[in-house]
Amino acid sequence: MSRIINLDQGRLMVVTDLHGDYPVYCRYRDHFLALRNKGQADILILNGDFIHSEGPAHADGSLEIVLDLIRLRHEVGEGLIPLLGNHELPHIYSIGLSRGHVKYTPRFEMAMGDHRPEIIAFFDSLPFYVRTRAGVAITHAGASLAASTPDGLRQLADYSHADELAKVETLFEGQDRASLRAGLAKFSGQSYEEMVIEELGHAALSESRYDDFLRGLFVTAASADFENLWETLFNKNEHEYDNYGAILTACLASLSQGYARQDFLVSGHMAVTGGYALVVRRQLRLASWTHATPNKAGHYLLFDAGQPVESMGELLKGLGTVFR
Repeated sequence: MSRIINLDQGRLMVVTDLHGDYPVYCRYRDHFLALRNKGQADILILNGDFIHSEGPAHADGSLEIVLDLIRLRHEVGEGLIPLLGNHELPHIYSIGLSRGHVKYTPRFEMAMGDHRPEIIAFFDSLPFYVRTRAGVAITHAGASLAASTPDGLRQLADYSHADELAKVETLFEGQDRASLRAGLAKFSGQSYEEMVIEELGHAALSESRYDDFLRGLFVTAASADFENLWETLFNKNEHEYDNYGAILTACLASLSQGYARQDFLVSGHMAVTGGYALVVRRQLRLASWTHATPNKAGHYLLFDAGQPVESMGELLKGLGTVFR
């Protein structure tokens, strides 16, 4: 399974970073379905981070969004392409994700309940990139060093979460896992159980999942491939790289290998005043809700995957909103 999807045709509607806001998700979903019924859109691309609200627990619709995406994918098939974001990734590996004092992962781990196997399988299936005949590529966070060479991009295209976890199981063979947990506890100053509860909640201490957190930590510490994926989904573009323009150019060149030339990149992941911003002329940073300031300035993008886009100005004509 390739983590890069090639689209030669179809009208694409791109939405990004809804972060557990179920009513807003429904608004975008219903708008897409209305456009689809009128023949004005064919494929909905959710560009990662559809889970993890920072609001109160009762208002977090992350579970409802994911279950509806699974249902919708059965309904429309290839008419829905969710991409992996940095907020979905930690749940595949049973590791924590936090920002400051906000712990994102425990709430969703507890919410999944009996749905967890189905949801993790769904996350496991998600691609990282879309390329189009229009010359517009889509990925969650933007360009990265990891994808700036053909070999690096090929490694990401062939990435397997199951293989990375299996490598750790091989490392564990002959090891005393209790000793590994004790060593981790000594290093962190917390018991293993306290760490798991803090990062994932009590459900992750069940007998069947007891070592999942340990396994995930080993992947993050030992896997160069995972490190490249982490950088691909988490980086902050021009705020992280001094030479981001060169990295973006190299990443687009890598994405062009073996396919149509990719001239522009669409991303999400970062805060945007007004709902969208241009980054070094060839990247459109889109904010559909959570990262838009104000939130109702959020935009989606509509364009034809089969028609070459000649300029960023032409691409910008496809911006739309569901908040009027």
